[in-house]
Amino acid sequence: MVQRFASAFAYGRNGLSLQELLDYFAQYQANVPSLHSLQHGTTKGSAFLECVASLTPENQRQALYDLCDDPPPAQHPMPNEETRRALLSHLMQGDGRSPLGLSLSELTLRGLRNQWFTAASRLHESPASAITAARALVETTCKTILQELGESPDRSGDLGKLYKQTRVCLGIDATRGVSQAVHQIINGLTQVIEGTAAISNAAGDRHGLAEGERITELALASLSVHAAGSVALFLTRAYKDMLRGPGKT
Repeated sequence: MVQRFASAFAYGRNGLSLQELLDYFAQYQANVPSLHSLQHGTTKGSAFLECVASLTPENQRQALYDLCDDPPPAQHPMPNEETRRALLSHLMQGDGRSPLGLSLSELTLRGLRNQWFTAASRLHESPASAITAARALVETTCKTILQELGESPDRSGDLGKLYKQTRVCLGIDATRGVSQAVHQIINGLTQVIEGTAAISNAAGDRHGLAEGERITELALASLSVHAAGSVALFLTRAYKDMLRGPGKT
């Protein structure tokens, strides 16, 4: 199966260049091969296979699913949507899932991490902007999931309501007979979301700051950014698992 991906995304003058594919897989795990570690004369296809082999099974799945959903920019032509759907079908069958009704998703772990890093990069220069970006990350994740599920996202501006609507659609509901531990985690995430929304409203630059006010508490902004990123990552993984099932162990 991986050979099919290599042929589609890293062959000749099609797909990713050698450096592009190394950079792509490095976003999923730190120990992937580098340009200097590859043997001289290594082809793009061989490098693609080496990169995939260096990943954990879960990161392999996510990297390949993301290639199907939303391939990164490349200097050469990338596989069209029909080809990517066919590859996605093979992946889902490999996971023991029916390929019927499969669909590509705008949500990718790569894209989520990039947004997360963007928010984190603003921390030192502007904690308020970082908090705003953290809120936007959760909002965007929730709205994309709901829209792809055919639901109309809550538009009241209440982040807590939007998050609740999303997790209910994903079947992540503390009232559905889950264990006490899972119940506590779900409620904890709810409090994280409500806290992030409150901080954003009071401290972020989303609504503007009162004259003379500034947010300089770096630790608080950092907590908001990383908590929001964790929630967005959790929702994205839950959504992808609902669509395509968790990886085989």
